[in-house]
Amino acid sequence: MHPAFLSRVAAIALIIGLAGCGFHLRGAEPLPFKSAFVEAGAQSALAPLLNEAFKEQGKLAPTADEAVLRVRLTSESRNKTILTLSGAGRVLEYRLEYKVTASVADTFGVEVAAPFTIQLTSDFSYSDEQVLAKQAEEATLYRAMEQEALRQIVRRLSYLKHT
Repeated sequence: MHPAFLSRVAAIALIIGLAGCGFHLRGAEPLPFKSAFVEAGAQSALAPLLNEAFKEQGKLAPTADEAVLRVRLTSESRNKTILTLSGAGRVLEYRLEYKVTASVADTFGVEVAAPFTIQLTSDFSYSDEQVLAKQAEEATLYRAMEQEALRQIVRRLSYLKHT
């Protein structure tokens, strides 16, 4: 028998075996509260992501008054600094920073979690010859940091006591 055929048969057998034992990929852990509302500035990049995460779990409250929890994104900032220069004074690397500060309060405005700050950094090389590509890379890195901040916030919220 051909080795490629045998590997396919083994892969199919493994998949059938895993399906038969009840194995499934772990999805998002359900959040332990009934509803939440996100309060943030109009320029927030993270607020729509957080709203979508709540909506996917059926936890997004239409108004702050209807929410059991209020997640306040009190500040959100991006910063770009030069990390290294060439001998000729050209930028070789940048450091991107994304920082968000948030707090969580209940319906009555009482904080249920201490305010916290998430600060993420990412370094990337730069070339004057590839300006458009590097701008796209920068945007991609910021989106990745926003997604990581979202995961960290949702993870923190998943540890709250049932409300």
